[in-house]
Amino acid sequence: MTKAQNKFFSFLLIWILFLCLPLKVKSAQWCHDFLRDLKYGQKGEEIKALQIALKKEGLFEEPSTGYFGLLTFQAVKSFQEKYKNEILYPFGFKKGTGFVGIATRTKLNELYGCTKFSISSLSLEQGDTLLIKINPGSKIEKINGALNFRKIIFSKIEENFIGILGISVKEKPGNYDLVIDSHEGTFLKKKVKISERKFQITELLVTKELEEKGITHSKIKEEVEKENKAIYEILQFFTPFPYFKESFVYPLEKIKVIGDFGNIRKSGKVAIQHLGVDLEATTGTPVFAINDGVVKLSKELPNYGKTIIIDHGLGIFSLYLHLNEFKVSEGQKVKRGEIIALSGNTGYSISPHLHFSVKINGISVDPLRFIEIMKK
Repeated sequence: MTKAQNKFFSFLLIWILFLCLPLKVKSAQWCHDFLRDLKYGQKGEEIKALQIALKKEGLFEEPSTGYFGLLTFQAVKSFQEKYKNEILYPFGFKKGTGFVGIATRTKLNELYGCTKFSISSLSLEQGDTLLIKINPGSKIEKINGALNFRKIIFSKIEENFIGILGISVKEKPGNYDLVIDSHEGTFLKKKVKISERKFQITELLVTKELEEKGITHSKIKEEVEKENKAIYEILQFFTPFPYFKESFVYPLEKIKVIGDFGNIRKSGKVAIQHLGVDLEATTGTPVFAINDGVVKLSKELPNYGKTIIIDHGLGIFSLYLHLNEFKVSEGQKVKRGEIIALSGNTGYSISPHLHFSVKINGISVDPLRFIEIMKK
């Protein structure tokens, strides 16, 4: 056999082996965002996409013609009844309607939408944080959201849109409509349940040492109202981007709660709700910034004592009260985990500790729950 024949047969053998190898083709997953209502008699690409989705559900066997006829109508009804707990029952329906409205589109988008949603929870309590992450499958420049008409501001961070909403301790319990859309149409509508949270009633204490300083129950309330008014002006400022890139950390090395969030401290007719947590800390314990940000306040106040407020962006502020010593000043940029102060016993304080609060667009939320949510 000549060299030319050897080369030919070698090439032929390699070619045969190549043909025998299993061919692995990575097929892209089909997706479509359903942004508009669809009904009988319509036609177009949206209807064709609907028919493809119904085929994937095993409810439509005909060619995807792009016309919403009787067969499509029946398939939509079957789809609605298949997911009746999400599409029909919450809105008082028992049988499919055949009309592709927001509830049906929400389920279609969950199953086959290009835009992916992550919602921290659909069951919340007073004082909780609602965190929504959206990864758009197409070039979307802006996303809007609302919880029962209360606006949720979304900010784009790299590939995702992030929306954060604080649930007030005074939020009325019930079922709320969460609606998310863009200029192109509505992506999602969900029911969010907000439950009542039981807050303990504790005594508003004033020690002899505090009385000697002229601190009384009525004066505490008066000073709290004044300081809250001054702090409220700071909290109204909204930074439309995050200073942070990582998850949030705790303000102390060891966390032991000695005063719960939301407790109502009362003495006679004077009542003050505790909108933060008191954490065990002896005088001089290092206090850390819970994330990157800018110091908006570093000042001693009559009731809150030496106080630091940090703006983390996206309407998120952290507050540190009753400090003994400042390690940062107003306007300074701080890093996650940086020592910003030493804990103390200044202002209205029975004993050394750290009062730690988080506010989202002016709403006080449970700060420890907030940190856990922001880790997700």
